[in-house]
Amino acid sequence: MRALLCQRECRFTQEQLTERTEVSRTIVSQVLSRLVEDDWVKQLSSSSPKAPAYYQLADFDRLLDAWAKADNWQGRTTIYQFSVLSNQPEEIAATIRDLFKPKEPAPGEPARANVVFTQWFAAWLRYPYTIPPVVTAYLPDKRLLDVIPYRRVNTGGNLWLVLPDDNGVFRETYERKGFLLASDVQIYLDLLQVGQRGPDQAAEFRQWEGFAR
Repeated sequence: MRALLCQRECRFTQEQLTERTEVSRTIVSQVLSRLVEDDWVKQLSSSSPKAPAYYQLADFDRLLDAWAKADNWQGRTTIYQFSVLSNQPEEIAATIRDLFKPKEPAPGEPARANVVFTQWFAAWLRYPYTIPPVVTAYLPDKRLLDVIPYRRVNTGGNLWLVLPDDNGVFRETYERKGFLLASDVQIYLDLLQVGQRGPDQAAEFRQWEGFAR
């Protein structure tokens, strides 16, 4: 679902989705069958009997609305807030990005991100709406928190470092101005259930013609 929503106008074969998601072919097949059955996704017939079928979203908005309705930001994340003296979002984000720069991957292994930005800051880089009140980033490992040079606070922090229950947030990323951002769909979902005009920015972001394209 994430791969299909994040490239809303693309079509994929089952093999392409298996490679893109790193999920077993069996599970991909089962999920596609269910999505087609429920009219979320359409199966496109191939012009050649031996060529694989393609799959494409049938209704982007309906599927995204269903995901948003089922989503639970507080339940799928653990948030650590920090107070940073700087009020410049890009400066804060650059410090965190450089602090968590990943090691060079071994030959033949894919590069892995240690920090992926989301919410206000990420949406602002994709489609500026309002100055980000908070810089939010996903981290893959709690141990990375040990090197944070800022004071941790219970509320009111302008830096949120988030440990997700679902590592899918590190997929379908974008790079903008040297920062790795979560997918548009993930940014949208992450803004919906927080204050500080998060829902307003989410709505504006979704209406942007470049959203999930």
